[in-house]
Amino acid sequence: RFTRAIIEQSSAMGGYRYQCPPDKRKSIIHGIFDNYYDDNSKDVFFDTNRGWTLLTPLLKDLYPTTKIILCVRDINWILDSFEQLYRKNQYNKNLMIPDEYSTNVYSRCDYLMREDSTIGFAYMGLKQAITSDEKSMIMVVEYEQLCKNPAGMMKAIYNFIGQPYYEHDFDNVEASYDEFDADVNIDGLHTTRKKVEWIERKTILPPDILHKFSNMEVWR
Repeated sequence: RFTRAIIEQSSAMGGYRYQCPPDKRKSIIHGIFDNYYDDNSKDVFFDTNRGWTLLTPLLKDLYPTTKIILCVRDINWILDSFEQLYRKNQYNKNLMIPDEYSTNVYSRCDYLMREDSTIGFAYMGLKQAITSDEKSMIMVVEYEQLCKNPAGMMKAIYNFIGQPYYEHDFDNVEASYDEFDADVNIDGLHTTRKKVEWIERKTILPPDILHKFSNMEVWR
């Protein structure tokens, strides 16, 4: 958002287009990165914002060695996970989905898939990135493959980012980020299980929703 704000504000009509030409904007944005990631003891940083897939030319220009790891899963299973959380939080007002779209599973899924909503925004960015001139910066990581073979997948990720691999304990990776969950009033949104494993389960989505959003996994 900082990056977009600099570009938008300095390019706007009546703004600072002439006082802040493109080369100056680039310098300012570079400075934002340098100051945001100011821990001199580290030379590798991870940022989890899903919007970077829309700015791959900028990243390639600023930091040519940038890598993007796209964590993906079947769209229907992502929708299923959000619906599971919605139903588990029946006594909380879900701030992720507006009231007018929260009536039923159909309207909830349609809203999440909008281009300006949670899943749709990330999906459009993914499609743009994997067909861009910068697609060599990108590695796609499938949820099922990671769960079934975590060690093999993590070794592939380390190889992709050019960092030495070290052994992980895949039986102890439990994590939660309650402060982010509180922002949208959804308990468990960012909670992960302790053990990395593949668990078969049945979907709670109606068949016509499954049909509507099937075969959208363009990365395959």
